[in-house]
Amino acid sequence: MSSKKILVGVSGGIAAYKALDVVSSLRKQQHQVQVVMTEAATRFVHPRTFAAVSGQPVLHDMWPEHAKNLEDGYPHLYPATETDLFVLVPATANTIAKIAGGFGSDLLSTSCLSLPGKCRKIFCPSMNVEMWLNRTVQANAEKLEQDGWRVVGPESGHLACGMTGEGRLSSTERILQVISDELGATLPLQGKRLLILSGPTREHLDPVRFIGNPSSGLMGQALAEEAARLGAAVEFVTGPVPDDHLPRNASINIHPIKGALEMLETGRRLLPSIQAAIYVAAVSDYRPEKTLNQKMPKHEEAFDLKLVPNPDISATLNREKNPGTYTIGFALQTENGESLATEKLKAKGLDGIVLNYPDSMGSASGTFSFLSAETTCFESWGAINKKNAARKILSKIPKPE
Repeated sequence: MSSKKILVGVSGGIAAYKALDVVSSLRKQQHQVQVVMTEAATRFVHPRTFAAVSGQPVLHDMWPEHAKNLEDGYPHLYPATETDLFVLVPATANTIAKIAGGFGSDLLSTSCLSLPGKCRKIFCPSMNVEMWLNRTVQANAEKLEQDGWRVVGPESGHLACGMTGEGRLSSTERILQVISDELGATLPLQGKRLLILSGPTREHLDPVRFIGNPSSGLMGQALAEEAARLGAAVEFVTGPVPDDHLPRNASINIHPIKGALEMLETGRRLLPSIQAAIYVAAVSDYRPEKTLNQKMPKHEEAFDLKLVPNPDISATLNREKNPGTYTIGFALQTENGESLATEKLKAKGLDGIVLNYPDSMGSASGTFSFLSAETTCFESWGAINKKNAARKILSKIPKPE
């Protein structure tokens, strides 16, 4: 395996000394290894020990006084922004909580915020059994897994505190094997350019009034970020959503639009360069026949509003796509979901369709099922969060040959 840049995070647990074996073994494998420590970790193992084993200065001070170059002056950015793999060993309850909550209160947690989207991330929990089984700790660990971290352990056995149960740091051999697996794995969407249409559309009657829907764009955000993590370059066309519902990754190009016609034209422009498309946008079925340039004054009497149908974006783009472009649509239904979704799948010529329900609109989770054009039965995923749904959806896209 070629040499990789690996950042090892060490947090303050009794198992911190075991990270020395991990660092030493990775260096023997010719990887470029650097260690970042919490202040608590330095109470268990002195930074000089890790520096000797890794052959690199240890990062533990957020405020270096004698920076010799740009990298030294920004230890929360370098080497984090350039690393191929980050492994947190041991991962204490406190550090897991900081990372899961997006806090940057020390050099280690801030470095985690700076990791690039394609960086492989591993955490190896080690703590007292009651701490590990605590609901909040379990929820934080699950949040990391949902965010793309791979968990290793903990194992059961005799603990330093005298208790017995889950909480022991996994063996060095197990941790190294997982690191090797992650570094050797091929990104399943590497080399693919993916088009995602996301969010609501707004069909304006005048500059301040529009026809719309409560789509939050969270499903599209989850799909785009997960696709980028899996190696894809993403063209993300989105209707108006809050800024914190937009995906964040250097491999994602964001194309903001307002109405259905603009979404169609933007998708059409991007279509020739993509290998897969996901139509998750909640497109308004109708738009006002006329759009006023000035705000329409309020009248006491009723008025007639003539609506005209919007084009079916997914069906239109599917007819114009390049041969071999894999497409997945969404069908949000209130009743007769499976039969109506099946009809849409066939009528639009999609390769697959995701069936969901109104409970998913504006929510971080929902009830999802999937039907492929090659099968006759729906694959029920039940009630899951949208990040897990995104992983399942993207797994349906054929891998590059």
